[in-house]
Amino acid sequence: MNITENNELSRRLVDHLASLYGIREKREGIHLSTLIYCLKKQQMDAGEFNIVPTDEEVMLFALGWGLQDVLTPKDVETPTLEKDGIVYRPDMVFPLDDYVIELKTTRMSGKKGDKREFPETWLKYMMGGCYITERNTYDLSVLYMMGNYAPPFPYIKSYRFEFTHDELVNNWQWLTHRFNIYKEALETGNKLPPYTHAEAWECEHCRYKMVCSAETMISKGDSL
Repeated sequence: MNITENNELSRRLVDHLASLYGIREKREGIHLSTLIYCLKKQQMDAGEFNIVPTDEEVMLFALGWGLQDVLTPKDVETPTLEKDGIVYRPDMVFPLDDYVIELKTTRMSGKKGDKREFPETWLKYMMGGCYITERNTYDLSVLYMMGNYAPPFPYIKSYRFEFTHDELVNNWQWLTHRFNIYKEALETGNKLPPYTHAEAWECEHCRYKMVCSAETMISKGDSL
């Protein structure tokens, strides 16, 4: 028996997923999720560089969106809302039960959920959604895919977050500050400086890593 890799088939499947979920397409408007992550990466995505997502990125996005499609009941709503120029689209809304739901697929251990340790980006997004929808509660369903935890994998746990008024207002001020920075950069074409509007962990596997490194060297007067 002889076994060889069929790279052409793999390429077809990855390209199909990218097309199915629009992973390589540019979004219109400035979205809430855009403002939570690296603004320079978002600017380059929207501008001249627009390096296509890697196969790994395509698969991670497709896994999340594909499972979301399967898990989303037919009777929920997924409205697109806007406030102060910021576009927001919740994963699910159950109008009769007053649930606004964010669905996450993660390789994070369920032990973090037990300790109520969730990524800051998730919290900022949910608080932003609360502010836009004029509510103080948000429900999160997490599909845990793997990890050293007692329940068999995968499994779902859901949580309800209740935020204070001050938390929501402070978060919205942070979001609108970043909105103004990002909007001005798009309108003027001025490049945002590297490593300024991002967390360090975002840079590690970023497809623009070499661009930011080169710009930093040039700004310091170093030769490439």
